[in-house]
Amino acid sequence: MVYCMQRIHSLLVLTLLTALLSACSHLSDFEADSRTRVKDNSEVAKQQFSQGLDVTQGRGTSQDYQQGVRLFEQSAMNGSPKGAYLAGMSYLTGRGVTTSFPDAAHWLDIAASKDHPAALYQLAVLYMNGKGVKKDRLWAGFLLSRAADLGHKQAMFDLGVVYARGLGLPQNPAAAWYWFTQAERRRVSLATELKNRMYALSTTSARQYASRTMAYHSGRVDRSTTLFLQLRLNELGYASGPADGIWGLKTDYAYRHFTRQALLLSHLEISWQNLQLIRDF
Repeated sequence: MVYCMQRIHSLLVLTLLTALLSACSHLSDFEADSRTRVKDNSEVAKQQFSQGLDVTQGRGTSQDYQQGVRLFEQSAMNGSPKGAYLAGMSYLTGRGVTTSFPDAAHWLDIAASKDHPAALYQLAVLYMNGKGVKKDRLWAGFLLSRAADLGHKQAMFDLGVVYARGLGLPQNPAAAWYWFTQAERRRVSLATELKNRMYALSTTSARQYASRTMAYHSGRVDRSTTLFLQLRLNELGYASGPADGIWGLKTDYAYRHFTRQALLLSHLEISWQNLQLIRDF
């Protein structure tokens, strides 16, 4: 199933680049949300996903995009992140189904929860622009950071834009320079020009610090998740130290304090669903 990705990828770029260049009871209810009711049935999921590709591409059968989308949805509910991603993209592009941003967000969320880089990126676009979901630029920044850390080159570029403008994440020319540099290495258009602009707006020490923190992957909690929690906990009044993406004593104390004081829990696992709970708290 082949999609014209350029239009979708450009949605966030055009929006941001234009600006640049000019567990309580509610916890158990949350965990029971339909988005978490995904089975772990890999063999069935693999078969359904393959059938979906066959049907949408007309391989050995009549081409039927609508049936293909149903098969992608079924594979997603049996644990296929690729199936969830293609189901989400179907609703995003209107291929085989009526265009629906909320439905797109639903399926992309399932894929993103399993660290599907392209799904993380597309979901970030929706949250950045408030399409099908409530606009949340901090969450969009988290999704972009996670996708960029997983090697998604367009997410790297857009994350540079986010840091350059301070859209959801703190404005930071040095961090923007770092991500434009990563995008440049992957030959993303305009990355070199914007990297040079951010170089001129940052100091050597700031760029060195950004390079160390943005490339940090040794913590017990991953960098993008830590950064989101630091920023969100600070918003909620729990001082978590500098928002550097590194899980230290201040972040650990703030997280435990929030968990016990606000949620009345002794412990809260850091999971996709619980990050969403903290996002919406």
